Amino acid sequence: GALCTRALAAAVGKFRWGGELSPGLDPIFTAPGDKPGEVMRAIEVIGSISCVLLGAYPMVLLLTRWFEKPLMNVGKLLNVNNIAAAGMVATLANNIPMFGMMKQMDTRGKVINCAFAVSAAFALGDHLGFAAANMNAMLIPMIVGKLIGGVTAVGVPMLL
Repeated sequence: GALCTRALAAAVGKFRWGGELSPGLDPIFTAPGDKPGEVMRAIEVIGSISCVLLGAYPMVLLLTRWFEKPLMNVGKLLNVNNIAAAGMVATLANNIPMFGMMKQMDTRGKVINCAFAVSAAFALGDHLGFAAANMNAMLIPMIVGKLIGGVTAVGVPMLL
């Protein structure tokens, strides 16, 4: 974990201020002369997603702290505990933290979170990073489509 954190911090620093991390290796971000959408190395996709997630996880933490009462209200509306409501927020960045929270969720919250994750997962995390790296014009449609799908998916278990 610590090595990955240091490597990501170094990559972001290199992207922000220039320089070379490891001579001879493919660049983590687009190199000078590359045309976005034409030349895309796999590591660049991972790098752009990592940068988005670098901000997404703290964002989820802050949102759950700042909006604890509204999340509790959403939990009451959906008839789930506040951990399940927070899990839905976490899913927007990445569903892995939500799965870690499942042991504290009630049964209904688990079902609703899984339904929400099918469509809405990664809307503000991994998929956002991928769309930002490949086609900026698709950012808003991708987010809106995933959120509509997630809300629709939550509607089905609500009827049960």
